[in-house]
Amino acid sequence: MAERLTKEEEEEIMALIAQQQGVLRMIIRSMAPRCPDLDDILQETNLVIWRKRHTFEIGSNFNAWASTIARFQVMAWRERSQRNRLLAFDDELLERLVNSTTDRWNNLEARKEALSSCLAQLPRQHRALIDHRYVHNEPLIDFAKKHGRTYAAVCKLLERVRRGLRECINQRFTTETQL
Repeated sequence: MAERLTKEEEEEIMALIAQQQGVLRMIIRSMAPRCPDLDDILQETNLVIWRKRHTFEIGSNFNAWASTIARFQVMAWRERSQRNRLLAFDDELLERLVNSTTDRWNNLEARKEALSSCLAQLPRQHRALIDHRYVHNEPLIDFAKKHGRTYAAVCKLLERVRRGLRECINQRFTTETQL
């Protein structure tokens, strides 16, 4: 790629960076759980992405490219932290976490489509529970009272619905990637 990007290319990269903040945050969080410096690592990742924007080829997989940069930023953080004895992950575990998370986030759109399809198949009350909890962010106790159920019963139901959604998504995703 040319050393100098056009204004449009720089704007496209800025848009991609902005669009991928949630993904980058989740990748960093998966590699450094309960990390108090998560926002700092994300910011460092964004700075490195911007500095290296000339090496990104427009039209290629931005998510994979940015995820690699995030991975290296977490590794640098780990090295600094280990010097201070704050973290004790081994490199093999970190590598497995990175690969697992990157695979999931590289297929985010397909998973979102599978989720939409699976949600559409839920019985009305199960969909109402999901909406209550995740769309409206309401406490489960309110749902239990409204529907004449115990809190424990609603928690169990939510657990079963989530498990069913996960299985449905995985099945749809596996089926679609095999086609």
